[in-house]
Order: sequence, then structure tokens, then C-alpha cells
Amino acid sequence: MRVNFYVLAAFLCAACVFWGCSESSESDVSSPEYIPSSNGEDTGNPGDQSSSAKDSTSSPNSASGDAPAGDSSPSSSGSPGNSGGADKVTNSANSSGNTSPTPGGETPNSSGDSAPTSSADAFTYVAPADFVDTVNGASFSLVYVPGGTYTRGCDNCAEQDKIYETPSHKVTVSDYHIATTEVTIAQWNAVMGGKKSSWESDKAPKIGVSWFDANNFACKLGQLTGHQYRLLTDAEWEFAARGGKDGVADNFKFSGSNTADDVAWYSENSGGKAHDVATKNPNKLGLYDMSGNSWEWVYDWLVGYTSGDKVDPVQLTGSGNKTRRGGSYGEPAEFARVSRRAIRSRDGAADMGFRIGMSAKLPQGMVSPCEAANPSAAVCEGDKNRDCRLITATDEAWISDDYTVVIADDGNAAVSGFPNVSGQWYTLNNRSFNVVTKNGTKTYAYYVFSEDELTMISDDGIPYRLYRRAMSEAKNKVTLTSATNPKTLAELIAAVEPERLVTDEQIANPDTSVRDPRIAAESGYTWFFDGRCCGGNHKYRFHLDKSGDAEFVVMDYDDTHHENILAKGRWFTVGNIGLHIVLNGKYFNYLYTSGKRDMSYSEYMPAGPIFCHISFQSYERGDFRIFNKTVYDDNIKRPRGFNGENPVYDAGEYQWGS
Repeated sequence: MRVNFYVLAAFLCAACVFWGCSESSESDVSSPEYIPSSNGEDTGNPGDQSSSAKDSTSSPNSASGDAPAGDSSPSSSGSPGNSGGADKVTNSANSSGNTSPTPGGETPNSSGDSAPTSSADAFTYVAPADFVDTVNGASFSLVYVPGGTYTRGCDNCAEQDKIYETPSHKVTVSDYHIATTEVTIAQWNAVMGGKKSSWESDKAPKIGVSWFDANNFACKLGQLTGHQYRLLTDAEWEFAARGGKDGVADNFKFSGSNTADDVAWYSENSGGKAHDVATKNPNKLGLYDMSGNSWEWVYDWLVGYTSGDKVDPVQLTGSGNKTRRGGSYGEPAEFARVSRRAIRSRDGAADMGFRIGMSAKLPQGMVSPCEAANPSAAVCEGDKNRDCRLITATDEAWISDDYTVVIADDGNAAVSGFPNVSGQWYTLNNRSFNVVTKNGTKTYAYYVFSEDELTMISDDGIPYRLYRRAMSEAKNKVTLTSATNPKTLAELIAAVEPERLVTDEQIANPDTSVRDPRIAAESGYTWFFDGRCCGGNHKYRFHLDKSGDAEFVVMDYDDTHHENILAKGRWFTVGNIGLHIVLNGKYFNYLYTSGKRDMSYSEYMPAGPIFCHISFQSYERGDFRIFNKTVYDDNIKRPRGFNGENPVYDAGEYQWGS
């Protein structure tokens, strides 16, 4: 039991969703020479795909996000896309390993005007040599990285970093290509359309990019050039940061040096801003800014390492968020270590950037960037009180590394946990999933990302990030049992507490004076969550005053930074499951549960009342947090940050379901 609750700690920081799409296009394409694979194999963690283990039958679709400037209509994943005006493409290779343009998008003269053809699943082969692609005047310089074996992770790192850096283990990666710099503003605009702002430098890294946006960029770049661009895997990123085969023996703390100032822009030398790429020293592979400047997305979910050798591992599932690497201009030098990994929801952040990679085929289990940016929506028709999007087929289950959920169309459901839960099920307003057991009703708020991904959180604070998979992949088996005296669905709904029953009309036109007393702050108290429980860097305060005023803030973990407002305004609840905060006629929307933790599992998860939420929009949509009842004192306050009394994110439209 104790071990499982330590696993639970890693669940408590979770992910978000914005829509990211690509348009269809009729570009000229070069002849395909291979078809990339998307089949996965399993080793180590159940979601850590490696060619040393058995085949997996499916891989996760991630949820999607807001399209960047230059996008309009969504397309089905895998279809070619209109590239936001980027239509001039050339490419060249240099077997000597030297590339002609200066790093970061500075472009030589080129006579090539026509774009090679491409689709999302057929690409031209690139020889094992450094090469350059040029799109609309912006060059992309890529270094060839011969595969090799190295030790990933760090066993002697700081205690708070060990959750995601230990145990160290041998990893072998195959050959691939990697960009010499982070994607710059010039490169972004050349592919996605748009112009830089007057205060920006073309050579600075493009930041404020979500994981979905980064995949969308790789998708469009691949369609324009005919090359299999993608995000790097976590294992590829660290191998390259260490300098590849010739650099790993140096065992540098940072990428190319043991001295951060030689190779990195970080909080002590950056002046609080990103700098032009390639203005610090490169590492042995000729890569710039692998330490510092902007955080870099990788493909993998962030999950603790397992011991044992691995070959081309990719972490395809996770209960928290995606992985970011390299540190940034706004973080201390320690964050720029080559082994340092940090958690980040897929929404991105002000200092989130990325670097592109490329290989002859996709690593096993990885979906194409077009699909990653644009997953299939969950759509079906069924009874309003049994959301058919949740139903699993006979040989399917919703699966995470630690939980299994089976939801049958005959009205029975089973959820693994502490203890397992089973019984008849129903849903209310596509927001709460309820299992009627012998001992009462267990309620879960839920958010559907896509047809293959689901977030739930229970009324006692257990979070679930689940993926639709074959039942054979489940670590924790559950068995569906039929009720001894089953009730009809109508009978189940008739027994629901009146305060939880909400008509469609009441949802569409809510009574904004209703406030669930269970989550209203008692005098002198508030709701508080410390992200250090699970490898995060932030603390959160969610204050829901009985007067109707609400404030949700984020603060940095080291007690030296400021706090920024994520949401504020007047709050109300709908059906004891929907929490909405109104600000100037716009809304911050959440799902929530309320309950009690019966015992303390750590200083970050004390016993007592808890309040849990799933974000709908604006800040890390689909993310969940578990707040503890806490004394409202100076220990959980900070001076206001860069946005003063204004929320960092704009409020949106009123929403009540996923």
C-alpha cells in the first residue's frame, strides 16, 4: 500500500490540452522511399517502448490544442497540410559533416523554389550525414548523430531531482539527426506563417510553444520538405546533450562544459530574457543551447526511470505530464544539467521552446507529429446518462501504469484502486462518472481528451490519466461482476441526490448564486497544493471565499519568486461537479470533487479535507490538482508577479463538458 501511494504522488501534477491542427495542401511531393512505423514495444515502464521487449498493439493519441497563427481548418491526422504560406524548399547534404548556413535560420542564397512532395506517412531517405533544408528563406541545419550506448540519468543528483533522474541505466539509441539550434522565430514564421514582433529577434528561440504546437510545426515542416521531422525522444535528447558517442566520456555536467556560463543562458546571466541562439559555445556534436536559453520539449511522458538496459526507449504513457529538457534563461544553472528532467503540461509555458529531430523511421510506438498534434476526437451517440465515449469493448480497458478501468455497455464497471471499486455505472451531464457499489456511490469527475485518452479524479483525491488499450496490457486486472439485484438506469438516476441533478437548461443558464459549501473556505483557511510532492516546481493556492470572491494563483517552489494569478473573479458551482469563475463576463471553468484523506502519506499529502479540480481551459486544460485545507498565512503568499492583479491567461466562454 505504501509503495502505491508513493506512485500516487507522481500523479498529482497533470496535463492539459489545446487544439493544434494542420490544413490540407496540394504541394508537389518527392517520391517516398520508406513508410515510418508506429508499432510499439514494451520494456521497463509499461509505457516505455523499447525494441528489446514484446510488441504493443497500440499507442496513445495525445490531445490537441489551439492552432498557432497561420492555421485555420483542422484536418484528419496524417493528411497533408497547407503550410501557412511556406512553399519554397531546398535541401542539401554535406558528408563531411559541415553545414553551410549559420546556425538558427540564417540562410545562404538558394536557387531552389519548388517544394518536394510529402505526406504524413511517406518520406524521402536522408543519408547519414549533416544536411540542410531551406524553407521560405529559413535554413534548418541538422547534424547526423551515429547511434551509441551511454548511461542516462544521475544517481548523485540532489534529492528532489532523484524522482525523475534515478536509477541511472544503460541506453542504446539508433542513428538520427538533430537540429543544431532550438527552433528560432525566423524558422517558425517561415513554416507556420506570421511575422516577428518589433521587439523580437529572428535568431531568438521561439518560445511559448505547446507540445501540440511543436508537433504541428514538425508535421508541416515534414510536409514541406519530404523529411521525417519530429520531436526527439528523451533518450535521444540526453545522448545528444552529452555530445554523442565522442562526448559521453567527458561526462560534462552541462552540454559541452562543466561551467554553465560557457554554454548556457540561465537566470544569473540572461538578464531575464532569451538570447539569440548559438551565442554560447557548442558541445562536441556542434549543438548549441542544449543547456539553457529555452526549455525544450521531447516526445516522452515524464515517468520515473526503471533499472535495466534499454534500446531506443520511448515513454508512451504517463499519469502526469510531458518531459522538458535543458533549463532556460529564467531558471538556475542546476536546471540546465544534461540529466535534469522537468515536468510540464502539454500547454507549454513562457519559456518553452523545442528542437527538431529526424530519423529514417519513427521510433517504435511514436505516432507521427501530424497525429500527435491532431488526435481523433471521441464522438458517439448513446444514452445521456451513460456517456458512450467511456465504454470499453470486450477486450479493452482504460489503462495507466497503476490503474485499470473497465466500463461495459451492459451498465457494469470496475475500477482498480485502494480498494477496487465495482458496480453499476451512470454519468451525469458528461462530467461525473459514478459507480454504485454495495457501500454507496463512488464519484469521479472526468475529462475526455480524445477517443484514446481520459482524465478522471475521484472524490477522495485519486487521479487517473488513462489510455484506451487492449486488456492484455493492463498490469492491474479488474473483473466485471453483475449486481445481485440490478437496477434499471432510470432507478439509478432516481436515487441521485437532488443537488447533483442538473437539467440541460440549468447547465446552459446556471444560477450563479449557488456555491457548494464543501469547498467554500472557512475563516482563516484556504486550499493549497505543493507540487514538490511529485517533482513539480510550483505551489498553488485556490481560495474560494464564502463571499463569492475567488482567486487561483501559482507560485515558485523555492520561496524566492513571485506568484501569478491564474484565475480570479466571482465563483459559483453547478451540480456539485462544475466550478466556474466569472471575470468581466468571461469564465474560468473547472470540474471538481470534494472529500477527505483519511491518513497522511507525506508532508505534501496530509490527512484531512481535500478539494480536487480538473481544468477545462485557459490554464493547462485537463490538468488535475489535489488541494489540502491549509491555514491562510504568509507561508502560502508571495508578492505579485509580472502580471500584477491580472490573470496570466484570459478567461474564455462558459463550458461544462469535454
